[in-house]
Formats: sequence, C-alpha cells, structure tokens
Amino acid sequence: MRDLIVIVIGLVALYGGGELLVRAAVEIGRRVGLSSLVTGLTIVAAGTSAPELAVSVDAALVGSAGIAIGNILGSNFANIALVLALSAVLRPIDIERGVLRRDLPVMMLAFMAMGFLILHGAHMSAWEGAILLLALVVYVWHVIRVSRRQLGNDARDDDPADAPPPGPLLILCMLVAGVGLLSLGGHWLVDGAVNIADRLGVSEALIGMTVAAVGTSLPEVTASLISILRGHGSMAVGNVVGSNIWNTLGVLGVTAVVAPLPQGDISIAMLGVMFGAGAVLWVFCLTSRQINRVEGVVLLVGYLVCQGLLFT
Repeated sequence: MRDLIVIVIGLVALYGGGELLVRAAVEIGRRVGLSSLVTGLTIVAAGTSAPELAVSVDAALVGSAGIAIGNILGSNFANIALVLALSAVLRPIDIERGVLRRDLPVMMLAFMAMGFLILHGAHMSAWEGAILLLALVVYVWHVIRVSRRQLGNDARDDDPADAPPPGPLLILCMLVAGVGLLSLGGHWLVDGAVNIADRLGVSEALIGMTVAAVGTSLPEVTASLISILRGHGSMAVGNVVGSNIWNTLGVLGVTAVVAPLPQGDISIAMLGVMFGAGAVLWVFCLTSRQINRVEGVVLLVGYLVCQGLLFT
C-alpha cells in the first residue's frame, strides 16, 4: 500500500510540475514569436519531456536501467497511441507539410538510432549519449531557423487574452516550481515502481514502459488536449512528435551521459511496439494529411492490446 501511495503522490507531483513548466514554456514561445507548431516542437515538447527526464535520470542513478529506458520507450508509445489518439478522437487533426517532410522522419530516425544503441552492445556509453544530444541541438536549431525564415507567412495563433500575461518573475517562479516538483515526483515514482516490480517479480523495464510511462505522459495529455480544445491542432501534433524526439535524443542522451546504461531487460518486442506505433502514425498522416477519429480509435485499441500483450 505504501508503494502505491508513493507512486500516486509522485504522479501528482509530476502532473503539477509538468503543468507549470508547460505554461511557462508556452508563454516564452509567445513572447519570442514562434508559431504554434514550432512552439509545440521545441518549447512545449521540452517542457512535457521533463517528467521523463526526471524519472529516467533518477532511475539510472540508482541502477535501475530497465525503468530508465523502459520509461522512454513507453512514453514514446503512449504519446502516439494514447495522447495523439485521444486528441484525434476529440477533434480530427490536420497535419502540416513540415511535419511530414521533416519532423516525422526525424522521429523515426531517432527511434532507429535508439534501438541500435540499446541493442548493439552491453551498455550505452556517455559519448553515445553526447551524440544524441548533439543531434537534438542541430534539430532544434534547424526548426527555429526555418521558422524565423518563414515568420512572415507563418502567423502566430495566440489566444485572446482574458487577463494580462504573466510577468518575467512569475514565469521564472513557474519554471523553478515546475522543475522542483518534477524532480521530487520522478524520485517518488521510481522508488515506488522499483519496490512493486521487486515484489511482483515483474521486470523493471515493463514497469517503466507501463506505469511510469503513463505517469510521465500526463503533461503531454494535458498540453495536447488543451491545444485541441483551443483550436491549435498544430501545437498538439508538434507537442507529441517533438516530445518523442526530445525523449529519444534528449532524455536518453542526458541519462546516458549521467550514468552509462546497460541494456538490462529491454526486449525487441518493446522496441518494436514503439517503432510500430511511429510507422502507423506516419502512414495515417501520409494517406490523408489528417488523423481522423477512426484512426484515433485504431491507435487507442492498438495501445490497449499492446499493453495487454506485454504483460502476458
């Protein structure tokens, strides 16, 4: 019972911290004049990936590589088959040309790089993590540079303000509070998940890919659904695709630099679930440049089926 309470408290802290961080990130994006898509791909994606970073780094430091890597795999899978699927069921999502030509291919390449680095040796080294981080920096730089070049044609979609925007001090406080809650929540979630895995005889990787992954995906759920309800479908797509890129290149990269990651009990099936979800998403986007409600339901069913199969 104690471990379940610790996990619930950790999830609440992750949700609150992610919410504060995302709000601060969105406000920063508005102030520097980024489009909804680019804000979702960069600032919001970085903010919503903070829980994954907190959990994975904490897990790696305590020697639970299975939770560290499984959390990233499961979060990427949940972002596509749960977060984006729920968003599409709520309202069909149009896909911008830039997502098809640039961001989805980058996401799939990142997935392939992750699979190779996990499976090719006994562990992932710090220099391999540094390469992933360098790739992320290049990607973000390119996205922002292209956005600035197209700024005249890519209008901002700010919401009409019902209240004065927060000042710099409040934004800073939100960032600090968000990071603090994420750090605490990540530690509590990992602690409870490791104990439950030990008692049930379930692999840490499976716990990381299910319980931890769903918990750390709560900010993505919040950010995407709010974006959809406000008519910012581009930000919802950008948040999910961008978050997967940040998880794979950034979170995995930082975690490997902090503590070299052994392969642990990561299976080919776990990697295949993540890569398969990305491939299905790409096909849906290519066929009609839209993710409709039926496709959203298909992704949701696939998510539930795969979760069931992983536990069998």
